[in-house]
Amino acid sequence: MRLGFFGANVGAMATPACGQLARHAEELGYSSLWTGEHSVLPRPRRDKPPLEPDWPMADPLVTLAYIAASTTHMQLCTGVVVLPQHNPVQLAKRVATLDVLSGGRLVLGVGIGHVSIEFAALGVPMQGRRERAREYLAAMRALWAEEPPVFSGRYVSFAGVDAYPKPVSRLGPAVVLGGVGERALRDAARLGQGWYGFGQTPDEVRVIAATLHRLLAEEERDLASFRISVTPRARLTPALADDYRSAGVHQLVVSVEADSVDGVRRKLDRNAPGRLGID
Repeated sequence: MRLGFFGANVGAMATPACGQLARHAEELGYSSLWTGEHSVLPRPRRDKPPLEPDWPMADPLVTLAYIAASTTHMQLCTGVVVLPQHNPVQLAKRVATLDVLSGGRLVLGVGIGHVSIEFAALGVPMQGRRERAREYLAAMRALWAEEPPVFSGRYVSFAGVDAYPKPVSRLGPAVVLGGVGERALRDAARLGQGWYGFGQTPDEVRVIAATLHRLLAEEERDLASFRISVTPRARLTPALADDYRSAGVHQLVVSVEADSVDGVRRKLDRNAPGRLGID
């Protein structure tokens, strides 16, 4: 099992300090870092998302591009980009550019979103967002992999175009999907190389992992190439890490969110892979 950290674009890491903090995490042995996405947050605060409206959250892909210049081998992950809120042609370009600039280290985590006021502020309807997300991902992969790229769908169509640079991998960066419902898990099993969860306990992960294994078998996909990543809510200990490992987790993504650089650094140090017995 590997260890990454979440919060690379929030709080104190929504500043130029994100570069030095990411470099420190890499030196400690973290294998990945993860960014979230909310273009706007509700004011007054709501239960979902449980964030203060003035909590800094920088653009995930811009932040990862900045961090790429300060690191050498950590995976750079979005956890997650709200896919139906983006134009897929423009997003495909940004993703491919970041993947090239980082030497192929990008992992694209995507979700469908759930904050209605955010969709309204962006002028994007919530209705049909899962179908749009599926189509957007297919269109992006066509731009990355096809020669020449052609796509015709309900929400996006193109022909007679091309887009360079292409991602480092011919098929594009690895894609992981979020969400815990049956449809979300089926999308992950059908369309992704992994699943990312936030806040699930080891017992909850066991149920989700069993469902994912069943769905992957139904899709006739290789279980060995599919990765499960989870951000725990509880403070990590070696025993808890072992429990997640036995539940089927391939990567734990510890949250290091804090409003000061020292606070982030302390959390990175406290949860370092060596201290938790994680390679």
